[in-house]
Amino acid sequence: MKKKVYLISFLLLLLIGFITFTVYNKPKVQTQNSEESKPKSQALDKAAIERSLKKASERNIEAFSIDLKSAGAEKIYETFNGPNADEIITLLEMDRDDSDRILVSPDGTILSGQATIDENGTKVDSNTDKNSITVKELKDLVLEHKEKIDELAAQNNPLE
Repeated sequence: MKKKVYLISFLLLLLIGFITFTVYNKPKVQTQNSEESKPKSQALDKAAIERSLKKASERNIEAFSIDLKSAGAEKIYETFNGPNADEIITLLEMDRDDSDRILVSPDGTILSGQATIDENGTKVDSNTDKNSITVKELKDLVLEHKEKIDELAAQNNPLE
């Protein structure tokens, strides 16, 4: 009988010791696991940041220039902020040949060549951009819509 009591006491003591050991070491195991996973998550974060910056750059490139190849009179008028057709043509001819490729931003800025457009170093090139157009093509487009552009200019700028 004493042997059984000793055996049960020993087993109970062993069980308590095992539970204590497990509870004591469990936070250490979790800490080690979380520390091991930190470099992986940081690496993923860096990759995600790079993807995000690349997407932002692509959006900036797309938003920088507009496609005027098939634009109507209203879009041309609004893009160049309201001058009449002759003023737009004069603006296009400044320091440019008819064969020069240009990009036109939504605010009417004209770019020929290359430029960095944001703090991430995103570059646009008027020779390779999908929205680029030659000065001659844009002048022809303005002349095609001359009457409507001049009408819009007269309506919105009555002083002229």
